[in-house]
Amino acid sequence: MLYLKKRENRAPLQHFLCSVVQNDDGRPLRKASRMYLTKTPHPANFAFARSFDPTSGRIFIDGHALELDISSFENGVYRLAVRDKAQWPDPLNLVELVPTCASAQTSRLTVDIDAQISLLGDRGKALLDSLAGCSFGVMDKAWMFVFESPENARYYGMGEKTFETLEVSGKRSKFWNVDAWADHHFAQWKEHSSDPYYLSIPYVIVQRGQEFIGLLIENPCAPFIETGAGTTIPTEYVEPRSLILGAEDGEPILWILYGPTLQELTRKLQKLVGVTPLPPLWALGYHQSRWGYGGHEDLVALDENFKIHDVPCDGLWLDIDYMDGYRVFTYPADRFPKGPKAATEAVKPRRVVAILDPGVKQDPEYSVYRDGVAKGAFCFNPQGLEFVGMVWPGRTVFPDFTLAQVRAWWADYAKDFRGKGFSGAWLDMNDPSTGAVDPHAMLFRRGKHPHLHFHNQYALGMQIATREGFLAAEPQLRPFLLTRSGWIGTSRFSAVWTGDNVSNRFYLRTCIPTTLNLSLSGIPFNGPDVGGFGDDTNEALLVDWVKC
Repeated sequence: MLYLKKRENRAPLQHFLCSVVQNDDGRPLRKASRMYLTKTPHPANFAFARSFDPTSGRIFIDGHALELDISSFENGVYRLAVRDKAQWPDPLNLVELVPTCASAQTSRLTVDIDAQISLLGDRGKALLDSLAGCSFGVMDKAWMFVFESPENARYYGMGEKTFETLEVSGKRSKFWNVDAWADHHFAQWKEHSSDPYYLSIPYVIVQRGQEFIGLLIENPCAPFIETGAGTTIPTEYVEPRSLILGAEDGEPILWILYGPTLQELTRKLQKLVGVTPLPPLWALGYHQSRWGYGGHEDLVALDENFKIHDVPCDGLWLDIDYMDGYRVFTYPADRFPKGPKAATEAVKPRRVVAILDPGVKQDPEYSVYRDGVAKGAFCFNPQGLEFVGMVWPGRTVFPDFTLAQVRAWWADYAKDFRGKGFSGAWLDMNDPSTGAVDPHAMLFRRGKHPHLHFHNQYALGMQIATREGFLAAEPQLRPFLLTRSGWIGTSRFSAVWTGDNVSNRFYLRTCIPTTLNLSLSGIPFNGPDVGGFGDDTNEALLVDWVKC
């Protein structure tokens, strides 16, 4: 699958990130502290479990009891869940992970959480051991599991990271969906790895010899992983090189999967998070996209030129210019004089894919906004008002996709969108991108949940809703969606492109490990903007990109 997108540069918008918590009475309270994208908590600030009662399944940290739920499933799949309703009261995952049935086999996993967590390999030797005395710890609502990081261990996966190598040892990374060109400085993303990136999958593969283990954090609240990062200070002090997995809030759930081979491990992960549905055949061909394509005339001109040059092309894409003042689900008469359906019919058998942004212009004259207000569809801020960002249409509000009724509301518009003749939807800006506005004031579920709880799942909710709309419109056809951001479970609903890259050799080089690690992390239907997105490509670069 190839996607060519060439658009003029967007000016980067810088903004600060700060966290949101709630008062004891449930009202949101803003903290003065900032969300650091490149820093993670340190074990020295955590209190760790010092005793474990296997009969009751309780662990004790500083005299406080927590419930430890250890579940074993077929084929070497395990789930460790630590529960404390006072600390983590609500389930936060929009999609459920469904493993195969409970296992009657002898478990490879041994758990004595105050002493050690061990996973045994085929030869009965421990492949993964927690760090002695530091298996599981908490710091307020934050938590972490700490494992030894042997010198011969190798690491892969970690979802969508623009690291320059397939192997990811020595990394310290937070999983927080960003609008990379707005949240990182251009000097960073233009020719260097930017972390975190658009899509978050907190999953790491550990290779020990010829055996493989997968560790998946089922928690959306700013997870973090360290793969033996060690010390970062320029002195003789040496910090232990540990494998650390945790999150800043939310119920601790860690999945442990045993390979033994990488192929078997990846199959088990894919079944757990959700296999990718078969796409329509046309989605696998060559597609053409560029900033500025905006209506009937552009589509017809593209169709004619592909015929003249005898270039096979299955898909033509429309960026934000096809909308009326960047208002989602609108189609201006000057660009579609006979309506969108006539434009898409004019270029058949090529399919037309149009962009959908989640932001809705805050405009009382705009029917989608008025309808959303009437249906209570938009996210609140701490003052109980609509949360407002600044995206393409100007002042913009955002559907709360964490609510089933709001997803149904959006699905109705997606159904109508599909009925207009658009064969696919390009789900952009769903990180969610809020421009220069701090997104942490965007609260969820009628303002009862802080932004931290659902930020990483915002795009997932949009994918679920849009797919439902497409299926309602054409239940006999396979939907095709492409998303910029995502989370665990995105594989069930949408393909992924790896965000806004740049036309240079750095992005050509890094797109290979990025797409491979994303595939190893359970999202195989993915790919980059071929030729680059920002700046100008050239013949040699484009040829090399197509070849790879």
